[in-house]
This record gives sequence, C-alpha cells and structure tokens, in this order.
Amino acid sequence: MAKRCSTCGKMANKFAEFPCPGCGEHIVRCYHCREIRNKYTCKCGFEGP
Repeated sequence: MAKRCSTCGKMANKFAEFPCPGCGEHIVRCYHCREIRNKYTCKCGFEGP
C-alpha cells in the first residue's frame, strides 16, 4: 500500500511511518527522504531530521 511522503509529497511503497514526538500525528517518510535526511515539519511545528 502506497502512502504520501510528508516531506516530498510523493507516493511511496517503501516508507517509514511514526508518530510525531511533539503531538502524536502520524508522519510518513519515503525511503529516499530518509536516506538523504530531508527535514520534515509537522503541523504542530516540530522539525525532525
């Protein structure tokens, strides 16, 4: 099942999904964004590597 990456917005089959440490909202990150360590920003303002 593909999900949309929270960082780049692309649909991905290889991804990691985890709760935001700030608010608990689910963050989805594709394999590519995780590998190159693109930052993500949650709706609550939390920024992660």
